[in-house]
Amino acid sequence: MERNKMIIKKFSILLMLFVILSACTKQEGYGGKSTIYGYVLEKDYNNSGQFQSEYYKPEQRVYIVFGDEDFYGDEVKTDPDGKYKFSYLYAGKYTVYTYTECSPIDPCDSGVKTVIMEVNISKNGDSAVLEDLVIENW
Repeated sequence: MERNKMIIKKFSILLMLFVILSACTKQEGYGGKSTIYGYVLEKDYNNSGQFQSEYYKPEQRVYIVFGDEDFYGDEVKTDPDGKYKFSYLYAGKYTVYTYTECSPIDPCDSGVKTVIMEVNISKNGDSAVLEDLVIENW
């Protein structure tokens, strides 16, 4: 009888440890020490489709999706230099995106299309610098 109580007690302790440790697994999102940042580059074209100029775009909305979520988790606007930054992230998979106008050369039904970058942060505390999100102004 006493032996059965000891076995049950040990099993209960192991079960509690398993539950506690599995609850500590961090998913993508806020609360960590990682950062994702980059710039939005706008390219301007005239009515004939000829390139005119390019510059880093201020006040452009940029969105982030945490892991495999169906909807974005947050949005920021670029600063006056066209830079965006998402801080305090856990390690994991992220998708960063913004919108651009569709070109007359490559039209789309909605008038806008998505410019997407995906990134994996391998460990908490790492930073990821993404390539420029290039948008077009026609």
